[in-house]
Amino acid sequence: MIGKDIVIAATVRAFFKYFVTGLLEAQIDVDIQERFEPKNIKRTMLNHYERISKLFNQEAFYAISRMNYKADEIEPLLKDFVTEATTDIDLVRFACKTDEFHQTLVAEYKRNFINLLDGRIETQDEHVNAYTRCPEIGEMDTDTAENIVNRMASRAYELGKSQIN
Repeated sequence: MIGKDIVIAATVRAFFKYFVTGLLEAQIDVDIQERFEPKNIKRTMLNHYERISKLFNQEAFYAISRMNYKADEIEPLLKDFVTEATTDIDLVRFACKTDEFHQTLVAEYKRNFINLLDGRIETQDEHVNAYTRCPEIGEMDTDTAENIVNRMASRAYELGKSQIN
């Protein structure tokens, strides 16, 4: 078992790290030596600012749902929850299940986004020292957690590479 706070922090970090890496690697108009420089990371984040939250919410819904619901229990709950007015943000909030989980997610989203706006891709050591701790949101199966984080990294990279610069 592993703490869900650790998993949500790793999932958010995976999205930002690999989405931005995909974006940077797709920049054919930027010299390869300058793609990962802070100035270029900042500019890239600002150029994709509006798309990032939408793409994150779409990917996060699936990941977070797997952390907090069994596959057979979420479908009937979603049928009652979803309306024509339901947004991606509403779905992510639903997937979080509790205020504590949602607050942890929001804190991690902001922390990772701010690092990238500062031109920095956080190292693993920095992440371990800085992620938002919230052990009260519970634990989950370690294999499922690894699957969620790996899937998020893969999807985020694909999304980053596919964006028009």
